[in-house]
Amino acid sequence: MKPRPPASPPSAPAPAPSEPLWRPSWAWHLKVLAVIYIVLVVVFFAVDRFLSRLPEPYRLRDVPPEMTPWLKNK
Repeated sequence: MKPRPPASPPSAPAPAPSEPLWRPSWAWHLKVLAVIYIVLVVVFFAVDRFLSRLPEPYRLRDVPPEMTPWLKNK
């Protein structure tokens, strides 16, 4: 067996930076939230269109008003 080399002493941790490397601005937050919102809207309509094109046993159906009297227009 080869002898193990001596363990090096643990080094001191690096000092924490005093200022973050990057700080997002309000404009960046608004852009990111707008992109997320637009993507969610596009995905919603894409899934809705896909589900409406499914064959008959799987298609979403319209619930008749007799089954939901609380939704009837007065």
